[in-house]
Amino acid sequence: MTAATMPQLTPEHADFYARFQSFWAAPSGPRVAELIAPHAVIHFSGVGSFSGREYIDVMAGTLAAMEAFTVTPLDCAGSGDLLYIFWQASARIGGETRTWNGIDRMRIADGMAVEEHVVFDSAVLQPAG
Repeated sequence: MTAATMPQLTPEHADFYARFQSFWAAPSGPRVAELIAPHAVIHFSGVGSFSGREYIDVMAGTLAAMEAFTVTPLDCAGSGDLLYIFWQASARIGGETRTWNGIDRMRIADGMAVEEHVVFDSAVLQPAG
């Protein structure tokens, strides 16, 4: 499939991706509610599963615990009600800067994620050695 024939993002997907980028430009626990429905089910590598409502506290804790933590959305693709976002993260862990890639697979309904799988190699978060 050539670039000219590849499907474009739906307006709902494009809007969600723009809001996802905005979130990561200034992340906070409370801002999770701008993207994730309270009743959503989140599956997170290395952490387990929780609700969208619980994700607010999970994100706040992650941001507080991870020194110099950033996430840069790099690309996305959509299919039906699914949106896939490829991203790169970086943080200081154990005194060293580590960088890793991951993918969020989200089911979007009425502009909000109602299901999310955050997939990455969580071994990068472990202490060295």
